[in-house]
Amino acid sequence: MKSSYRYFIHLAIWMALLGLYAFPQLRVNWPSAVGLKWVLVHDVAYGFINFHLFYVLVFTWLPSPVKQRQYAKGVVGTLLIILLFAVIKFLVGYYLFPDQILQRMIALTGVPKIYMSFREYLPATIRTGLGVSLLAYGYRLFLQWRNTEPEDRMLATAATQARSRYDRMQEGSRQLLHHLQLLTPVLEDEQKREHEGTKAILILSDLLRYMLYDKALEKERVPLKKELTHFERYVELRNLLHPQQLLQLHTVGEASLGTIEGLRLQQFLEAGLQQWNEVAGSITIELTCSEHVVALSLAAPHQKSIHQHIRLFPDHG
Repeated sequence: MKSSYRYFIHLAIWMALLGLYAFPQLRVNWPSAVGLKWVLVHDVAYGFINFHLFYVLVFTWLPSPVKQRQYAKGVVGTLLIILLFAVIKFLVGYYLFPDQILQRMIALTGVPKIYMSFREYLPATIRTGLGVSLLAYGYRLFLQWRNTEPEDRMLATAATQARSRYDRMQEGSRQLLHHLQLLTPVLEDEQKREHEGTKAILILSDLLRYMLYDKALEKERVPLKKELTHFERYVELRNLLHPQQLLQLHTVGEASLGTIEGLRLQQFLEAGLQQWNEVAGSITIELTCSEHVVALSLAAPHQKSIHQHIRLFPDHG
């Protein structure tokens, strides 16, 4: 909100509330010029001054100490501002409205008027200023809460997303480290070293490069097509290192659109296969891609199929 609009909007609300407060006295004192002027000066004119005390506190002084939680500094500064406005109110009363503001009591005809000194006037205006400052402090806290809540939500969301990415990458790294250990006996076998061993090393290097250095994984979601490409490489690596389980991957549907959480397919595949550690033979992996979801299904003879649905997100470039 622009500062000029903010000022006039708050002024209009303040004066409207002030009008509701002063209306009963205005109606009663309408026939009396003296009484009407007293209400207009005491309630309306000085209410206008009190609004500026409220506005200065809320939008000029209090934001910094409230945000930085420097409460002692905020209290001291607020008291100084209240004292400054007390001087302003006294001067306005002294030069413009002495009878309405500083006169101790309505004098009888022929009796000299007695006016309050600044020292005598100060306690009453300090009490009013403290009331306005409490209102200003409460409103400033409300504005601070309202303004920081979206930021807090964004920070919480970012932290959750970062934690999710970290967990997925940690799990992926653990699986690749496990496969690296499984690669050792393959490399020690002279018959397998040249073909299976070399191929497994190349695939493992490719997957590690994707996991650790690919810019796409720095974001929460990656293009589905890129994820599927590396998922196929992962299935190929697993077939090389787990020859007792032959994974057959079938992809159905359009895989060129949408984004998916990085490494999610790999994570769900491993979670499903861990339930079938003792299963040997052919295992069918079917990926069905639709507009909003990827359905991953695992099927093996004499085993209950495992199904998992993974949400897809629009690709905004």
